[in-house]
Amino acid sequence: MKDTVIKRVELYAVADRDAPPIPWADNQEPLLYTNNIVRIITDDGTEGVGATISYTENDFDRCIIEAMRTIVPGLIGKNPLMTDELSAWLGARCTWGGLPAKSPIDIAAWDIKAKKANMPLYMLLGGARHKMLSYASTPMFDSVEEYFPYVDDCIEAGFTAIKLHCYCVFEKDVKLVNAIQERYGKTNIRFMLDTATFYSPAEAMKMAKLMESYDWEWLEAPVSDYDYKTYQRLVDKTDLEISSHGNCLLTLQEVTYALGNGFWSDVRQDATVCGGITQLNKCFAIAEGHSKNLEIQSMGYTITQAANLHVALAHFNCKYFEQFYPYESFELASKTQIRTDKEGFVHAPEGNGLGVEMDWEAVKEASIAHYIFE
Repeated sequence: MKDTVIKRVELYAVADRDAPPIPWADNQEPLLYTNNIVRIITDDGTEGVGATISYTENDFDRCIIEAMRTIVPGLIGKNPLMTDELSAWLGARCTWGGLPAKSPIDIAAWDIKAKKANMPLYMLLGGARHKMLSYASTPMFDSVEEYFPYVDDCIEAGFTAIKLHCYCVFEKDVKLVNAIQERYGKTNIRFMLDTATFYSPAEAMKMAKLMESYDWEWLEAPVSDYDYKTYQRLVDKTDLEISSHGNCLLTLQEVTYALGNGFWSDVRQDATVCGGITQLNKCFAIAEGHSKNLEIQSMGYTITQAANLHVALAHFNCKYFEQFYPYESFELASKTQIRTDKEGFVHAPEGNGLGVEMDWEAVKEASIAHYIFE
């Protein structure tokens, strides 16, 4: 059997220059988003895509694409179907971009692999289900009252769960949680809260107890992922699901250690941050071995959404899929849409591989940096 080999690699750092920055916390500047895309083309013309999002203050990011630029020359001539071999090779590469600079390459290889197998990626990975529940992930609003019409719109769109990105200031967040509970507590909507690691241990415990009393779904990133003792206390002393940040403890060994020591109620991971589909798929197995869910972090553009959704659909131990709403903010240069239906479920895109079709002319037009290797 003749090997499939990589013939050409294209890199794009794509930015919507007209989009306003998005606020996420009181103590941060609103953030700008860059979609870092890799396009791999094999000798028989099969294409695979991968991406990761980067977010920065004041200007768009070029760090990830510059890190990727130092890796991809070594891809030429490699077999993208040998995904474990490729993942090991990526792991040995020296780059300051870390796992986010390597993840899109692994994702693109899996896209090619599933296309060559003539099936959607989630089926190639095991195919546990065709759809799953999703939740709307909010931006931060200036006032509590501004959350209400947004939540109403999410419910009208079909979402049955909503995660609040809050002020990350304890006193203001308590007011927000109380107001949301008062207005929507008698509905069937499930709520989560993401505090982006900005709480003290005492504040984290108080918020967890408050949310527990309201029967909310989970508290995400109350403190730094490295604050092991606080996470252990939160898990031990509350019945609320306590979720990690999902941006720090990423390797298989770190996830195994954290779950084995009872740090988290679940694992939080993102294929575009943790090393790609190869690593995320293994993390799902580790979580299952500890009788835990792996709750997908999927803040990103369409390729990011597709990569994470396919892996989640290949497993049973993920309850919700994350979607930023309104959708249009993260659909730049994509011909494919991934949206929650009126019953609150999200489906994989149609087609083989990731099922994502990009408008490459729009990608090139929106690029702030672009490299080609062959």
